[in-house]
Amino acid sequence: MKNPTSELMSRYIAIYCRVSTDEQAREGVSLEEQQERLQAYCRAMGWSDEVVLFVDDGFSAKSTERPQLQKLLKNITSGNVSKVMVTKLDRMSRRLLDLLQLIDLFQEYQVSFISISESFDTNTPSGRLTLQVLGAVAEFERERIRERVLDNMFHAANQGKWLTQSPYGYRLENKELVIDEKESKVVQRVYHLFLEKGLGFYSIAKILNEEGIPSKQKKEWSIRSIKLMLTNPAYKGTLVWNRSDSSKKKRSLKDDNEWIIVDDCIPVIIDKATWESVQAKLQKSPIPPRAKTSPHLLGGILKCGNCGSGMSIGWSGSPKNRYRVYRCSANKNKGTCTSKQYRADEVESWFKHGLIQLFESMSINLIPSIVELSRKSDSQQVEQKIRSVKSRYKRKVEAYTAGLIDLEDLQEEKERMEKVIQELSSSDIEKTPYQIEEVEKYVKSKITNIIEAIGVLPVEEAKSLITTLVEKVIIHGEKDIEIVLSLH
Repeated sequence: MKNPTSELMSRYIAIYCRVSTDEQAREGVSLEEQQERLQAYCRAMGWSDEVVLFVDDGFSAKSTERPQLQKLLKNITSGNVSKVMVTKLDRMSRRLLDLLQLIDLFQEYQVSFISISESFDTNTPSGRLTLQVLGAVAEFERERIRERVLDNMFHAANQGKWLTQSPYGYRLENKELVIDEKESKVVQRVYHLFLEKGLGFYSIAKILNEEGIPSKQKKEWSIRSIKLMLTNPAYKGTLVWNRSDSSKKKRSLKDDNEWIIVDDCIPVIIDKATWESVQAKLQKSPIPPRAKTSPHLLGGILKCGNCGSGMSIGWSGSPKNRYRVYRCSANKNKGTCTSKQYRADEVESWFKHGLIQLFESMSINLIPSIVELSRKSDSQQVEQKIRSVKSRYKRKVEAYTAGLIDLEDLQEEKERMEKVIQELSSSDIEKTPYQIEEVEKYVKSKITNIIEAIGVLPVEEAKSLITTLVEKVIIHGEKDIEIVLSLH
């Protein structure tokens, strides 16, 4: 018998024997018996390769952290082993997932795995078939484990338990989220800067960094961290689990029918109306970050009235008399639009004049039209949410039909769908009364602030203020512009 620590010049057959103390006393399974049976099998098969013995005496099969097994695995990865032999599969491991992981390693290094009691040999067609069956069983076991984990998560969520790191604005106490007064004020401020001041992710992050306010990880704020804060449903009291798949290197978003959503189980930092308004604003066509920070008042919101494309900024004139111009991007980049270019200072002046006219002409007759446009946008969003929740329920019905979920799961999803539809229908903007005087006061106040900001505040701040009221500006011809308002 050769010592496994000696230098090996060729691949050998590894015999692995294991016994735990209680097992040996109960069943009389001795290491000597295992060794003799395996050596006899080698002789019967006519194998002349060297045989090396690996023995774990008094170790349980519940874990793969066994000295001789680990030494065997190291020799396998060094390319020294041709076959691994055991008397029974449970000598290697009693856990199916561990066993399959070991076999995967053997396959990677072209090592056959043989269990003589079960006539299991991965080097034969029948052995490979058995391996495929075991793989299917393991996949089933993984799915069952996943289901149990999700059940535990759902149970924890229903009791207000939080199983990961707390989001900014909260701290964990006994696995429950508790509002952190200092951080929660920062969260509320971020939502205010985005919704009321019209600042973008970059501008908000810049403000917090300049003021020396650290993030949860004591790092600087970034565009991504601000976006995550503005889209986190925890702030409105909703817990969402299982949104992303982290089983692969690149994290991906799961289908929403796999999400676990529990409303009203977390202390609220942002009221639902504000949170939904932020989401509505995020879902609209966003102004590109470069346009938000560019030194041009209408960059990102000015559209061509001829083709609908955005108007990009450029320069024109002689080297000594250069001036800014807005030009249709379809004309500039593709040549598919015949729109002319416009002097930027003139267009910005027309815009300011248009706001003044809008303010002066604001009347009771105009308010219904403004509200109607806002209602139309809201109605489309409500319809989209209803379609989404119905589609989710349809997928659950298909899963139930295929036997993947039980009737109780399907019933829960139906109740959830009906609840969401009822909430969306009851808050339908078409049925919500509005006060003409309040809308008029709101729009006039916004217009006044914007007019005063133009020419006084830095362009970036003035532009942010504009986007809180103006969705887009369309230029149709000489001095003919259309200002589209947004009441979100």
